[in-house]
Amino acid sequence: MTIDALLLAAERMFADHGAGVPLREVAAAAGQRNNSAVQYYFGDRDGLVRAIVERRLEAVEASCARRLAAIDEGDTRALVEALVTALLDAAAEQGSTHYFRFLEVMRHRVKDWPPGEHSPAWATITDTLRALLPGGTPLERDSRISSMATTLFALLADGERTRESPGLLGPTPPQIVDMIVGLLRAPLGDRAPGNQAESSSSAPNALS
Repeated sequence: MTIDALLLAAERMFADHGAGVPLREVAAAAGQRNNSAVQYYFGDRDGLVRAIVERRLEAVEASCARRLAAIDEGDTRALVEALVTALLDAAAEQGSTHYFRFLEVMRHRVKDWPPGEHSPAWATITDTLRALLPGGTPLERDSRISSMATTLFALLADGERTRESPGLLGPTPPQIVDMIVGLLRAPLGDRAPGNQAESSSSAPNALS
């Protein structure tokens, strides 16, 4: 199917060559003679990126919902494991080979990924993790959750590279969980040398 071929080609080419790949090259890689095929089906580059994300989203959300129903929402590690496992499950189920590298490259274009109205379970998990952060202003909390997504995509992308090139050393899923939990548990707020002790003692660590 033309649309599927375009989405797979774009996912792979963005992952391998970056966000600036000419759309006519995406069309050619998908076997389309019409250089404007991407514009015809998706409107523009942003529409194409959105369609790639949404193509994977249903499987990710379904896995998140299953796992969310079975965990304690006050358990940071369990919440992070749910996110990591949901992404890995969806990739395995759909036979995806480049999706995490695509997300890594496109992280600024998909910073609101996935949209909450289409992914209530994912939004519940990330909102709960935000509420569990150890102190900080609302802006600092939002920044930390954004950093979590950036780091998660990068680590999963490294895992994809490792599967393609077994000689590379990449993180295992448990290691990814450990690193994300560590990022979330790191103190928020003013970390100037004179304030570190006060910050550490006064901010309750709700992440457990």
